[in-house]
Amino acid sequence: MNNPVIGVLGPVLLGDFSDLFPADLAAGGPLRGLGGPPVHLHTRELLRRGHRVILFTFDAGVGAELVLETDRLKICILPYGRHRGRTCFRQERLALLRSLRRERPDILSAHWTYEFALAAIASGIPHVVTAHDAPWRILRHNFIPYRMVRTAMAYPACRGAQRLAAVSPYVAGHLRRFGFRGGAIDIIPNGLPSALFQAPPPRSPGAAPTFGSLFSGGWEGPKNGSTLIEAFALLRRELPQARLLMIGEQCGPAGPAASWARSRGLDAGIVFLGHRTHTDAMALLGGEIDILVHPSLEESFGMTLIEAGFMGLPVIAGQDSGAVPWVLGEGKYGMLVDVRSPAAIAGAMAGLGRNERQRRQLGEAARTAVRERFDIARTTDLYEEIFAQLAHRHD
Repeated sequence: MNNPVIGVLGPVLLGDFSDLFPADLAAGGPLRGLGGPPVHLHTRELLRRGHRVILFTFDAGVGAELVLETDRLKICILPYGRHRGRTCFRQERLALLRSLRRERPDILSAHWTYEFALAAIASGIPHVVTAHDAPWRILRHNFIPYRMVRTAMAYPACRGAQRLAAVSPYVAGHLRRFGFRGGAIDIIPNGLPSALFQAPPPRSPGAAPTFGSLFSGGWEGPKNGSTLIEAFALLRRELPQARLLMIGEQCGPAGPAASWARSRGLDAGIVFLGHRTHTDAMALLGGEIDILVHPSLEESFGMTLIEAGFMGLPVIAGQDSGAVPWVLGEGKYGMLVDVRSPAAIAGAMAGLGRNERQRRQLGEAARTAVRERFDIARTTDLYEEIFAQLAHRHD
């Protein structure tokens, strides 16, 4: 099997493919998709290497399967039901399975250990499943029936996978500790394409620092946004000209994060930007933000951490936040603090805010290390090794 057709199963933001399907995925159109960068970037790199890829994903706005196709990429967009948790995603899994049996890719790369993984296993097609999260840790932070269902789904997904990869040693350790998988687990981190990132422009010496924080999904609970707001209020006593840019769906000017801050008189110096496209968020990292603050209590990987590293930005993040210390080289290119403490976060912000030399040193170290460890060319090499082994075994 010299150049197998790769089936990629996972959540994507469909707008990330609008350059390939401009008439169907125009910006602001009805098709949105799910998820964020990892699966999109994985697919793009496979295409760049000459593979033909069939992407299987979901969108809540379609009533029946929609298929988009160009020279080497086909996207099968399936309906995402409203009450999927009540049925353990049965309809979604059956729809995926029908599409897989019709398209018959040679190898499957399924992402997240839930409906995508279970459909890949049921198809009988050689596959690798990539675990992107720690199910029991998520359930602990969100003890609701939906998360219970997801955790229950992860057990057969991990145990039944022909090959299982995890995006960090933290995730692999979690899966072993809680009995999801007893056998081998490959470590394949998320990656970024170096070609997309330019060296950030130099900041004006002596300018008041601009801090930034990106929130995917919610802003509270395990995302810990309120602690960051409290920390920034403490920082402003020492650096009154500092700014904080908060980016995320719930961080708009009229959103819950802004309302929470205003109701407590803690909104001074904070710019609530709300949702930004991935491209716009990266432009902010490269052009306006001096220091990224990542207050999350738990990360299975943390794409924002490596995005900041590619931009040469220093990061302040949690010393006990899952995979965060591993991603940041145990503090070699980021400051690790107790993110449950507003005073600890504020102290780190003040230290970096006053010390341009330290910011530059940490940023340069982060840029070098992240390129070496998380370039998507390297991570895709690891996937292609697994694809070749699966194909050989299948032959």
